[in-house]
Amino acid sequence: MNHPNDELQFLRELVDEHASIAGDVLQIADNLWAIHGYIPVDCDVLTAEFDSYDKAAHALAQLSPRSRRLDDS
Repeated sequence: MNHPNDELQFLRELVDEHASIAGDVLQIADNLWAIHGYIPVDCDVLTAEFDSYDKAAHALAQLSPRSRRLDDS
């Protein structure tokens, strides 16, 4: 699994490319958590995976508010 800082950087790059990130963390398996978002070409997709809820929530908290989906206000 990637380092949480690598995942955060990837999320920031997606936002720079006009993706929007949902404001929640999803559990997708035992010890596997994800942040999802909207990418114009692919629509709703998983954008980053983490091995704990805390790591995912921390990464999400580090993103700029401008990255959030408009419907997640």
